Amino acid sequence: MINTGATHSIITEKTLRRTKYRKFITNRNLQLFMGDGYSPLEAIGVVDLDIKINSTLTTISAFVVKHLSADCLLGMDYINKYKLKLDMAEHTISIRTNQTTTTISINQQPEELRLPVRLINSVIIPPLQEVSVLVSAGISSASVLFKPSFNLKRQVPLLMCNSILAVERHTTSVPLYNPSHYAQYLSKGIILGTIRFPPDHNISLQVDNIPVSDNCELNILRLLAHIQDETQHSKVKSVLLQRRKPFDNSKSTIATTTLYHTIPTTGHHPFASKPFPLYGEKRQELKKLLDELQLYGHIRRSDSHYAAPAILVEKKDKKYRLVVDYRQLNSVTIKDPFPLPRMEDTLQELGQGYRYFSKLDLKSGFFQFTIDEKDRHKTAFTTSFGVFEFTVLPQGLKNSPPSFQRIMSRILEPCRPYCIVYIDD
Repeated sequence: MINTGATHSIITEKTLRRTKYRKFITNRNLQLFMGDGYSPLEAIGVVDLDIKINSTLTTISAFVVKHLSADCLLGMDYINKYKLKLDMAEHTISIRTNQTTTTISINQQPEELRLPVRLINSVIIPPLQEVSVLVSAGISSASVLFKPSFNLKRQVPLLMCNSILAVERHTTSVPLYNPSHYAQYLSKGIILGTIRFPPDHNISLQVDNIPVSDNCELNILRLLAHIQDETQHSKVKSVLLQRRKPFDNSKSTIATTTLYHTIPTTGHHPFASKPFPLYGEKRQELKKLLDELQLYGHIRRSDSHYAAPAILVEKKDKKYRLVVDYRQLNSVTIKDPFPLPRMEDTLQELGQGYRYFSKLDLKSGFFQFTIDEKDRHKTAFTTSFGVFEFTVLPQGLKNSPPSFQRIMSRILEPCRPYCIVYIDD
């Protein structure tokens, strides 16, 4: 890999062992730092490498490290020494040696980059409990897709989920759940899984393809943790696993339906506001939320003439929620008269003779329904990172509650004798 952000060339010890360079000059006093200038990179020595490009032999002194996101990285020392030029139009790289220019083609379809995620500290996970552990990743800062290690899951009875991780300063956290009745130990440096970058051209599709069985099983085991009788535990678990889909809360899904939310308005000119200024931690949280919403396909970049201001509101768990101020849009929106049921009426409607009741709480319920394509531009909101618009039903719109109630009622109409739809907040 060629990296203009690296001052020196680097090779991993594992890669070096696969070449003729079995030995290198050991030096434990070397100090290297990642591109953020903060995170240290452990170097264990130096080696003089011979790199052959076509028939041209080049040489460079490279640092040897234990772990790196690539097998070998050629930095600015190599680029300057051989006057390396990158031609993106022709997809070529050229170098100069002794007045001779050598050109090679760039691999336009590189293998997907997967980076290991390693446990920073040894940890003991108590029985029937979840622990969030700090892990190291081979990148400085990004939102990435995490996939648990299949080998680790075969060796240790722990549950991890495919998920989206926010890496900051080469670290992030991964939740581990121990479903067994015995404590489980993981040693420092063990690989919990891998991360990869989501492709830019079809992010939401790739996320939908992530298996959710682990997440479903994790939630089911949490619900059953209070059942001590092993026979009862096994029977209930078997029933719930057969109907596992409702227990997946790893992400909100978008319903497959022809019913859409519309935004009928009276005559008006588009409303546009300036973005609210955010600094420090809140600015980072906003970027993280925007990345996540785009990743799931809930928002997209917009060229709309509408631009409502967006703010961050802190929740009880100290996390943040993105809130858009739609007051101007709501003032010209025609009211949806669909009734919202009163809880007293709902309880009366249940009737007599029922013994068992189940409640299904939709994860991000509004986000499960899409907005009619012709009205999506009206939901546009402005931030310091640009203008976006919702593809799904957001909170804050005048008709969001009645629209949600109408769509859910129509979908569950055949189940009306024993199923009631209501909004509890």
